[in-house]
Amino acid sequence: MQRTLFIMRHAQAEEIHSHLHDKDRELTSKGQQEALMMASQLAKLGVKPDYIYTSIAKRTQQTAALISDVLKLPAESIVTEEELYNSSIRSYLSFINQMDAGIRSVILVGHNPTVSYLAEYLSGAEIGSMPTAGICIIHAPALSWKEFSKDSVSLQEFIFPDQFNT
Repeated sequence: MQRTLFIMRHAQAEEIHSHLHDKDRELTSKGQQEALMMASQLAKLGVKPDYIYTSIAKRTQQTAALISDVLKLPAESIVTEEELYNSSIRSYLSFINQMDAGIRSVILVGHNPTVSYLAEYLSGAEIGSMPTAGICIIHAPALSWKEFSKDSVSLQEFIFPDQFNT
């Protein structure tokens, strides 16, 4: 069974300042536009993920909500996971490898630099620093998420907002 993983960096968020904890940062108006633009690109590709997994940070949850609205996904398809906030590639891989076998397609909304490192590690491609709202689309013919690794996947596409600005 083909598996598809969409690794997404949250859209642009407000700058951190002394009165605000990092996980409470919200999307800027530009960030909201970025998320909506990328959601419309996913819709054009016919993307219908089983779940959108997001970290506990407000900006990732807001990005996920905008994506979900455009793709017309049920509210329960967005799942907040503490282990996706301030974590390592190893944590993300462990999370991916433990996903239910019935899941075919997911969007992970996380943070740099981990999402960029994860995309590069899995795909072998040079992604660099993933821009806000950037998405790496990774396919795997793996039979289960347990088999999802750098040797079993391929980068189908890397899309980001500046590609679609006119």
